[in-house]
Amino acid sequence: MIEHLDGRSMKTFITVMEEKSFSKAALKLGYVQSTVTTHIHQLEQTLGQTLFERLPRGVELTAAGREVAPYAYRYLQLGESLQDKLNGMDEPKGTVRLRALESFCVPHLPQLLPSLFRQYPQIQLQLETGFHRDITQEVSAYRVDLGIVPRDPEVRQLTFIPLMQDELIWVGAPALVRQVGRDGWEAASHVPVIGFGGRCIYQTLAHQFLTDKGQPALSALEFDSSEMIKQTLMYGMGLSLMPRSTVQEELRSGKLLQLEGEEAIPLEHGLIHRASKELSPPVKACKDHILSYFAAQTEGDNGETG
Repeated sequence: MIEHLDGRSMKTFITVMEEKSFSKAALKLGYVQSTVTTHIHQLEQTLGQTLFERLPRGVELTAAGREVAPYAYRYLQLGESLQDKLNGMDEPKGTVRLRALESFCVPHLPQLLPSLFRQYPQIQLQLETGFHRDITQEVSAYRVDLGIVPRDPEVRQLTFIPLMQDELIWVGAPALVRQVGRDGWEAASHVPVIGFGGRCIYQTLAHQFLTDKGQPALSALEFDSSEMIKQTLMYGMGLSLMPRSTVQEELRSGKLLQLEGEEAIPLEHGLIHRASKELSPPVKACKDHILSYFAAQTEGDNGETG
């Protein structure tokens, strides 16, 4: 079977799967749609299985297709690793897929990325945001090379390397925080919890916190952007459980206040990658640069407090 597989069909399969459409996959790949159809037909003949179910709007993977997906990613990544190895014999060169929480990207990556690109100008970084569970699944399934998550997912096939300590704290506009601090959580019964939605680990922990307090479920406002969350908080529209590092500037300026008297929830942001996968030169270079950057930040913080 292996001798009948080729990289083009695998790449086409992955693109159709991600785009959920033959026509969109053709547009992304620069093919005519008939070429995409031919690639998938050839792959289905080789594997002896139907890989996609045709729907009125697009396509979905069949059960066989879902089994093939992680192997298709690995197949392509083996080829990319070989090419990267050859390209990187002189200098790391190639694509690195990195996924992290948006609330982590905003305060940290603008300072990190310029030095990465200065040191490795031939690395092409594909950076996407996501949630803790999604990132863990994407790295496990070989769809991304590196992930940054707020705590160890404790998945056997993943390596977790700590980057920095952080903590989740309740924050809000000064007037609202003072009111809740003075009158208790009952004073917040009319205001929503502002966050990234139910898929976000922060929101899950906020719900658990309020349940432990015996508080009824509060209404929620959901946004995709930490900046939007902070702006909404500053207008006094609710409270949020956020990483301290994400709101440290607003705390310093007094635009937001921490709700005192509530125990912070510890976080340990860390880098994850497949434990069994040999990292390509650009991925290894990116990983090492991220680790060095946060090690230097930790040493600097210790120097300030020492």
